[in-house]
Amino acid sequence: MGCSLVSPRPSSSPTPPAFACSAISRPKRRKMRRLLAPLLVAALAFPVFAQEGEDSLRLARLVVENSGLSRSFRGLTEAMRMDLSRAATTRPELASDLQAALAEMQPAFDAEADEMTAKAAAIYAQKLSRRELADCAVFFAGPSGKAYVAAQPAILADLGPVLDDWRRTASVTLTTRLREKLRAKGKDF
Repeated sequence: MGCSLVSPRPSSSPTPPAFACSAISRPKRRKMRRLLAPLLVAALAFPVFAQEGEDSLRLARLVVENSGLSRSFRGLTEAMRMDLSRAATTRPELASDLQAALAEMQPAFDAEADEMTAKAAAIYAQKLSRRELADCAVFFAGPSGKAYVAAQPAILADLGPVLDDWRRTASVTLTTRLREKLRAKGKDF
């Protein structure tokens, strides 16, 4: 038997006809409805989640840009460009052509930095809630956040040597302690 539209009421009724399929029993139809109901709810809710996802992604990009992280990506692509321009020292005959080509390629370097900014924003949007992203965006847009971002390069420059010293000292200290523990167990390391 096939499926058909069945109208239990006269055609003048405002209620639309029900879809009935005589090949499917009533309990099976109920079971199918129970299975399909969550899918329908999810399908109807998807645009809301998509909108929230887009908002989170916009906020995440704002955080990446205002926190100075995107500036780091631009710095890395600039370093790549400088590395390529240094090739002129080994091939002086290419110097002018190389510089001209690199100048023409600047949009490509910018696009690479933008691509990395988008990837970082996607990661931020996955790891932080919309509320957390909004809080971060507010912080970085405010005076304290701007001061933090402005001081970041100097802080990192000062932190680099301190971090190197700490790593060396901690490595020696922890390796020495590990050797002592193993020696106490009769093992030589």
